[in-house]
Amino acid sequence: MLTFHVCCRLLGVASLCLAIFFSTPAFAGKARDYLNAPVNTWVTFYNLGFSNRVAPVDGAADFGISDITTDITSQSLILSRILDVGGRTGGLSFVLPHADIDVAAGPFGASETGFGDIGIVAEVNIFGAPALSKEAFQQWEPETFASFHLLATFPTGAYDSDRPVNVGSNRWSLAPTINYSYTPDAGWTWLEVYATARVFGDNTDALGAADTLEQDALYQIELHASRNLTSNFWLTADVYYDWGGETRLDGVGQDNAADTWRLGAGLGWRVPSVGTVFLNYESTVSSPEGQPEGDTVRLTLAKVW
Repeated sequence: MLTFHVCCRLLGVASLCLAIFFSTPAFAGKARDYLNAPVNTWVTFYNLGFSNRVAPVDGAADFGISDITTDITSQSLILSRILDVGGRTGGLSFVLPHADIDVAAGPFGASETGFGDIGIVAEVNIFGAPALSKEAFQQWEPETFASFHLLATFPTGAYDSDRPVNVGSNRWSLAPTINYSYTPDAGWTWLEVYATARVFGDNTDALGAADTLEQDALYQIELHASRNLTSNFWLTADVYYDWGGETRLDGVGQDNAADTWRLGAGLGWRVPSVGTVFLNYESTVSSPEGQPEGDTVRLTLAKVW
């Protein structure tokens, strides 16, 4: 018979999977994430995502358990202020995430709902996206640009070390991102590269560890190609590669580093005087043996005020 302790330990595997595969920056993940906006305005984003991941479990077949399934419904609200930083477009953003997490291992399961770790983002253009007023922005022709973004998250989310699954992580993180966005035709076509490295603090009160959960840096490269079909509607194709991010419990590596490829597609629809709608889908196409695989659908509503 599977004991409660072993059950919690199996479900705790899902927590480590979450640490790897759901810790990428909340504001990244789709084409045209970083397009310019007029200074002295507010931009709001509402994100809604549905994700399913399945990870095989070794050594539990005798208990009728072959894999762990994780379903996540995630939401986030991002409030951004667009600023003039020495003639370049910059910004400060506040990120408030929320998640509903359900984990199942055979007949056993755990779930958790609550607010996650809040984030603060500082960003500034490197070249190609000058600071423009609303009036000047209406006449500006989009051009190739690059920018720098720094996301910091703080351990404010709901966390209890006695639970096998948590929304909060009980640790901080820093994630610098650089994007290069190339347009050959004044914004009708965009070819983009985003490069992110995320570093983590330690969780000193982790389930299944006498003391500490540590995690190596997690790296991500995103490639996005998007093309307008009309002036307000475009389609996208996306490629993602994640590597690194192995976790260690009390110094013992968990052999769960990412080496994962995902492919995706999406669309964007700008509704004048209302806002912009983004819809994206992505799916795992290659991952290390024993690592989670699955699909994610994301809906984003963006509005400049």
